[in-house]
Amino acid sequence: MILEQPGTPPRVPGNHARLVWAAVALAYLLVFPYFARLNNPNENVRVLATRALAVHGTFALDPVEREWGEVSDRAAFAGHHYSGKAPGTSLLGVPVLWAASKLTGPLSPRGTTWLLRVVTVALPLALFLWLFGRAVERETGSPAARDLLVVGLGLGTMLYPYGLLFVGHAQSAALLFGGYLCLTERRERLVAAGALTGLAVVFEYHALFAAAALAVFAVVQHRRRAAWFFLGALGPAVLLGAYHTALFGRPWETPLAHADDPIFREYHQQGFLFSLGAPRPAVLARALFATDDGLFVYSPFLLAGLLAPAGRRADGVLVVAVTAVMLLFLAGLANWRGGWCAGGPRYVATVVPFLVWGVALGWRRLWQPQPLARAALAGAVVAAVLLCGLAGAHFPHYPLQLDNPIFDLTLPFIAHGYVPYGLGWLLGLRGPLAYLPLALVVGAALALALRAVLVGRLAPAVTTAVALVLVGGLSLTGRRPHPDEEHALEVVRSVWEPAPPSWRGGDGAP
Repeated sequence: MILEQPGTPPRVPGNHARLVWAAVALAYLLVFPYFARLNNPNENVRVLATRALAVHGTFALDPVEREWGEVSDRAAFAGHHYSGKAPGTSLLGVPVLWAASKLTGPLSPRGTTWLLRVVTVALPLALFLWLFGRAVERETGSPAARDLLVVGLGLGTMLYPYGLLFVGHAQSAALLFGGYLCLTERRERLVAAGALTGLAVVFEYHALFAAAALAVFAVVQHRRRAAWFFLGALGPAVLLGAYHTALFGRPWETPLAHADDPIFREYHQQGFLFSLGAPRPAVLARALFATDDGLFVYSPFLLAGLLAPAGRRADGVLVVAVTAVMLLFLAGLANWRGGWCAGGPRYVATVVPFLVWGVALGWRRLWQPQPLARAALAGAVVAAVLLCGLAGAHFPHYPLQLDNPIFDLTLPFIAHGYVPYGLGWLLGLRGPLAYLPLALVVGAALALALRAVLVGRLAPAVTTAVALVLVGGLSLTGRRPHPDEEHALEVVRSVWEPAPPSWRGGDGAP
């Protein structure tokens, strides 16, 4: 056990940063939860838009829908179908898919999805986590904090489920926080800060609210020099306007105004602006604490990020401001759940790195001097890694009908051999054993991170107790079965791939 004195960074081996980061990054590459028959609109409409541009040279989805079938979550205009999502994720995938098509020929939907997930989401997130860890170590002076928070952010938040899919939520969160880091480190990076902040909106429209909070922060911190920030943001704004003009004839005309699905049209007609109305306290409570998808249920250690330290008031206020503005936005959104999600309410994914950064801001004052408090924080991280890791790696599309999807879907399905594609499957492992490579990597990341954090005889017991209370407590709530829930589970069984094998641990029908 490595001893740490209050106020002194722990001494850890020099290769810890690389090992912990590598283990977290590998966790994004070892599983491939892909279910073609589910036809997940959040991901598939972006895949089709990417293929339409890369292969057919058009923004319209029509030629790809004729090849692969129709998809939901699209916009309709002038007799054509377009993606109903912000364009960033699809645009980033175009050169990747174009190059792959030239090198290998046409790819299947599954091959296309795997390539786009890995190259445009998983690998950029790995780079982001490396830069995030370096920023944490500079802020805290603690390699222990760096390792714990890289594991927490990378595996214990909704960045993991959405980092395994070709969607923009994790990408947008990383871009926005990258913009913040550029604002705080060097003044000459103001243009880059504005560009990254603007790109966050290009990847997810609703990041605009958090971007506005960051723009206010830029003005407060840099005053007249903040003009460089807005100059940097001009490029992404022009790109987004040009995209809208190409599709709908006007730079301010978004796909939200042309939703093709009747359900989505109904949502967008509510409220005063594209389904946005007055915030509802009941929605806020559910988004944070509900057992099905609550932010602080799946990532309980994020609560610690709200303890903004007095020593860095402006940065602490920004963490709270970004969190508050995004939660108020979510509470006023008609379709606040956003469909089948896992690991937390996806529309507020941008708050995740800021809340983890809030823990880093308070490290010297709150966590480093108190070994038992630090051990409790580590226990919350362990619980978050278990919950978000299971949600992301297994089936990151929890049906709305489930009250407690970890214990009603994920664990029973695993016990009966329902395991998605991944390295274990490629190695011939079946049933729960197919998760062995991922379990080894995640276990190594946690072990390395906890080694430097837990100090004193009681610390391991505190960490274990907190993790057990959080995960065990979740197992006791929201477990009343009902007909809608059974129907939802049957839908999941019907779309599952690869087909669960017959094995002695179960009968294939949880």
